[in-house]
Amino acid sequence: MRLAILGGLLVALISPWFVKSDSTLAIAIYGFMAASLAVSFNLIFGFSGQLSMFHAASFGVSAYVVTILVTSYGWNFWLAIPCALALVVVLSLIVGTICFRFKLKEFYFAVVTLAFSEVLRLITLNWNSVTNGSLGITVVEKPALWTPWGTLTFSSGVSWYYVTLALLVVVFVICQRVLGSWIGQCLAAIRLNDQLGETLGIDVFKYKLLSFAIGSALAGLVGAFYGFYAGFVEPHYLSITLGLDIVAMVLLGGINSLIGPVIGALLLTALPHMIELSAELRIALYGAILIFVILVMPKGIMGLLSSRKNAA
Repeated sequence: MRLAILGGLLVALISPWFVKSDSTLAIAIYGFMAASLAVSFNLIFGFSGQLSMFHAASFGVSAYVVTILVTSYGWNFWLAIPCALALVVVLSLIVGTICFRFKLKEFYFAVVTLAFSEVLRLITLNWNSVTNGSLGITVVEKPALWTPWGTLTFSSGVSWYYVTLALLVVVFVICQRVLGSWIGQCLAAIRLNDQLGETLGIDVFKYKLLSFAIGSALAGLVGAFYGFYAGFVEPHYLSITLGLDIVAMVLLGGINSLIGPVIGALLLTALPHMIELSAELRIALYGAILIFVILVMPKGIMGLLSSRKNAA
């Protein structure tokens, strides 16, 4: 598996040398950011057993905070990111503390986190003096990075391709490190049985809250970059639609691995652009394929591959 991941990364690194289509690069860029969201979400969902609908809110809040600080107050992009992530972590700690103190699970946890997410979406929708309401905020500035060879401005499709690929690698490695540490071992015990984890001396509340905060912060990191690539931010970034898209990516790829959400995100990002149909028929066919795959492969693509490998 490690060799496959390294091979895939190598292909991704050299692809812009051969792909000259700006639209193809744009699909890859959105796919990398979607994959980053899916991997960070799976830290909460697949490895902690919590179906959080707060992930889109973490993504959207960070996108708004960074955009407002840069466009309205003249902050440097790189300095605005820590402020946005700090706010996302504080919000996730508040939401997580409420949910985990009341020991909410499964459906109830999803509903409560969805309610908090919807409150934040309505705030961004109606706080016109700050967020410009439903019209959103146009982003003209482009981030720049100083290097020994000069200042690199993220304005071309190729530069954003490598930035978002690096973002995916960072998110993936952080989640991998977390799961490979003692934190991951505690999360595995908690996912199997909360009460058993408590009898083993594991602070269930602390580790659930920790995974929720880390996953939300990583979603915020993606949101910080997303608005500047897309050129605007809007309340839809915090919507339930985005939250369900993230869930679908993870379910399609498989919740028992980190590479599964990457595969699911890349497929679901590219699929609508590969189907030459009207917008309505494309969405209907896209939904039908997704439902079929989830029903036939309940453990996702990676689960199917693993079962075939074991059978062989």
